[in-house]
Amino acid sequence: MEKGKSTVNIAGNQINKKVSLSANDAKDINKITNLMVDVIRRQRRLWRKEITDWTAARYAKYNAEIPRNYPMQELYDDISLDGHLTGITENRTLRTTNKNYVFEVDGTTDDNLTEFIKDKEWFETVKEEAHKSTYVGENVIWVKEFEPGNIKQVDIIPRFLLVPEKKVILYDINALTGIDYSIIDDILWPARFYSVVGLLEKAAVYTILKRHSWGSWDEFEELFGIPIRIAKIASQSETVKNEVADWLEEMGSAPYGVFPIGTEVEIKENSKTDSFNVFFQKIQALDKELSKLVLHQTMTTENGASKAQGNVHENTLDELILSDEKKMLAYLNNRVVPGMRKLGYAIPDNAKIAVEKTKDQEKQIKIDGVLMTNGYILKQHYLESTYGVEIEAMPTPQTAGGKGNTDPKKP
Repeated sequence: MEKGKSTVNIAGNQINKKVSLSANDAKDINKITNLMVDVIRRQRRLWRKEITDWTAARYAKYNAEIPRNYPMQELYDDISLDGHLTGITENRTLRTTNKNYVFEVDGTTDDNLTEFIKDKEWFETVKEEAHKSTYVGENVIWVKEFEPGNIKQVDIIPRFLLVPEKKVILYDINALTGIDYSIIDDILWPARFYSVVGLLEKAAVYTILKRHSWGSWDEFEELFGIPIRIAKIASQSETVKNEVADWLEEMGSAPYGVFPIGTEVEIKENSKTDSFNVFFQKIQALDKELSKLVLHQTMTTENGASKAQGNVHENTLDELILSDEKKMLAYLNNRVVPGMRKLGYAIPDNAKIAVEKTKDQEKQIKIDGVLMTNGYILKQHYLESTYGVEIEAMPTPQTAGGKGNTDPKKP
């Protein structure tokens, strides 16, 4: 990175480097082959992943000599199409990223410092991508464009190029070497909330099996969902047979048809009305396993049985979110804040990012009610900010009643 430049370019075939072959390379078989393989493999493969793909991806990922992240990330892209998995992962992420993060100095919120991150698109991206490392493995966030004291854009390094076990960004997916990102701490912010592999390694099996059940259910519907219509005709003529077959096809879902005299149409319905439960129950069981894996419980995504059980499940989720929040704060203060300082932000050493303290309105109104009953008059600003209301006038000592501080300007 050159000093004074506002845009950072990281070399590498996958990132921001154009690769081309010159006339001198026309006979360089190795270079041509590597380039062709690299270009082909960079294209996302959209065919359905199976258990064999999962096994192969794990084999490549856990290779002791040259770990490869590409097959695993391609598998993750595929299984992330599952609606239930998308819902529970985003549910967990949003419970952490939707909180208000502020700068504090010695435990007191500093509004001026908070402006560095408040309503900033780049900061929202940092939080989201950092938390996603829980599912997909280590994410490396890249400050792509900035000027001193002002980050303009962030992005993530493509995960298929990462070898987090060795802290390396490969130049391309076939390369044996790359950039050591552990020594670049101003514009590269690695995030790892779970492991180098991610939680989706365990979820992949469930989603693949679930997809099999959906496919089998679809075939079952085609075979047994619609009654079979059989036409019996007296004529042995192939022409008549084909004509009647065309009429049956043209009927579609219509409740009637016109056939020649001597044609008998028989409708055979499926008598096994509960056969679908084989697929339905399996899909439900797999969804519950996914919920347990990602959220550590099921009742916040499924119908609960009782209020007591629901409270237990909600408390379990609260503990999980609290753990995520602690990881997020540790990451922001140990990675992001030092990086911001190196990029020109005037952040004092005793400042740190914290979650804005919010009050439970139901509990707070009881406390405030007791205070006001005993004659205390609360500040107008406090009441408006706590309860989200606009107060036109504050009570006077006569209307408030009782003893205590009656001057709204005094605490």
